Amino acid sequence: MRKKMMAMAAVTAMMVSAGTGSVAMAAQENDDPSKWPVVKMEVVSSTGEEAKEQEIEDALNKYLVSIDAGVQADLVPLAFGDRATQLTLLLTDSENGIDLFCWRFYSSVTDMVNNDQVIALDDYRDQYPELWELFPESVYKTCQVNGKQYSMPAADSFGNFQVYTMRKDIAEEIGVMDLVGKKITEEQFEDILAKAEAAHPELCWLTDPTVTSYQEIDNLGFSDWIGVLLNQGIDQDTIVNYYETDEFRAYCEKCKMWADNGYYIDDPLNNTGMMASYVPDGIAGGGMFEAYSVDYAAALMSAQIKNYEMVIFQLNDFVGTNATVYNGWNISSTCQNPDAAMKLLDLLYTDEKVARFLALGIEGETYELDENGCAWYPEGVDSSNVGWNLDCPWFYPNECLGAPFNTTLKTYFTDMTDCWTNPENKYSKAMGFVFDPANVYDQYAACSATVAEYRDALLYGQVDVDSAIEKFNEELKENGIDEIIEEMQKQYDEFLGK
Repeated sequence: MRKKMMAMAAVTAMMVSAGTGSVAMAAQENDDPSKWPVVKMEVVSSTGEEAKEQEIEDALNKYLVSIDAGVQADLVPLAFGDRATQLTLLLTDSENGIDLFCWRFYSSVTDMVNNDQVIALDDYRDQYPELWELFPESVYKTCQVNGKQYSMPAADSFGNFQVYTMRKDIAEEIGVMDLVGKKITEEQFEDILAKAEAAHPELCWLTDPTVTSYQEIDNLGFSDWIGVLLNQGIDQDTIVNYYETDEFRAYCEKCKMWADNGYYIDDPLNNTGMMASYVPDGIAGGGMFEAYSVDYAAALMSAQIKNYEMVIFQLNDFVGTNATVYNGWNISSTCQNPDAAMKLLDLLYTDEKVARFLALGIEGETYELDENGCAWYPEGVDSSNVGWNLDCPWFYPNECLGAPFNTTLKTYFTDMTDCWTNPENKYSKAMGFVFDPANVYDQYAACSATVAEYRDALLYGQVDVDSAIEKFNEELKENGIDEIIEEMQKQYDEFLGK
């Protein structure tokens, strides 16, 4: 990574500028790009080193000069396996830290605000209004704290529905191809599972029953589901202890039936692999996951499972919840030039060429486009020698400005952006609600431990439902779950303006 310094004269000129946006104005009025402010932003990397990082950085900065952006970029690859540690260190370094970064797989917006790691972005709304108009209003709320915008949501579908995928040869064998690509009923789904098990008892059919979309709850962003909204949060005002509801008991009984019918892998609590590996290995014949379109689900399976063609069944409707906003981009509190960082962030969301440098690299070197606008490795290039990570477009602010990579689905991203404006799509009433457990910290920690002890055993059908749920809820009560729900409801009422 090349170290870049601004000339002292430029620094002095910027420091004496006064008023909001003065730094950005000083930068844009300087005709010498070598004196433009340089923004350090993280890029995704499996190793922390990308062979073409400098070449791509130079190409990006050449383009920024061509459009008179007034800002340049310093790309900082962070090794994914050690990213949390590296980010934490960079976010405390006021001289050589990071300016732009994302919170996915690192933290939450609330925790970053509490740790003073990010700045509010609201002062830039008038200068960059398009940034606040890209997505549904409810999506922006998921990256706010106390009404302030501390993070910009990264482009995604912002909602999903549950799908079931199955090997096509088995779907043909059991006679269910007429249902492929359609939304099916619960009875039809159970019939498919029963027929598949009868035809191939050597395979398992369900690899992960901990899917919240199929249970139709909004878990409010917490993986332990201690307080949830039923009906995926649609028109819901009341937070409940999910584990004492009739809905949870019914789902556990269904899971027990699935286990007794042989749909799970043997010893499921100790075999927690992914469906995408179990199917190619001949262990599973299908499984559930979430998707925003049937075509996307099919394309995903085509990319992940090479030795079998897979088909898709839709199980329920599209809904957006807090848990379906997966990422956001932030300006660090140690950033020396937030105006310049915001300028680059705006370009990452709105300029196709800027976005593609990050997600795909350099056309003709790291990728090439086919006649449908889909991106592929050039001849003789693969993941081992490409010198850039093309597998994680979702990491960046606006993947939808890129080109679908390693797929023939040319509508991969347009299907995603269609989700933003589809009037039929529904969203949880709690979109943007962020629970702060500080007032019930001890109770929450104790109940989380109880969930870890009981929940998966119930969902994988490894215990008697009645006795396990009774013990489960007794311990949750003893550990203070009612106090947690009361505090969650209080905060949710405040969020709703009650």
